[in-house]
Amino acid sequence: MNGDKVKGVLQKIGGHIEESAGALVGDENLKLAGQEDQIKGEAREAWGNVKEAGEALVDRARIAKADAELKSARAEAFDREHDTQIRHE
Repeated sequence: MNGDKVKGVLQKIGGHIEESAGALVGDENLKLAGQEDQIKGEAREAWGNVKEAGEALVDRARIAKADAELKSARAEAFDREHDTQIRHE
């Protein structure tokens, strides 16, 4: 879990507490501020999810590239060995 997700979750929790306190004491402004914080927290958490998904895609691309390079190196080594064997025959 990245920092944006954690901060988003904490902001949502704080907003929920703020909204509940506003409802308890009858303070509409406090209640609305809590709802606003919950929405902001949702957005920040969603941004954290997007960042994690992007990082996962980058990781998969790096792995695929490394795999392709390894396969290419193996194929080149096989070709060199095969060419050497043909020359010695």
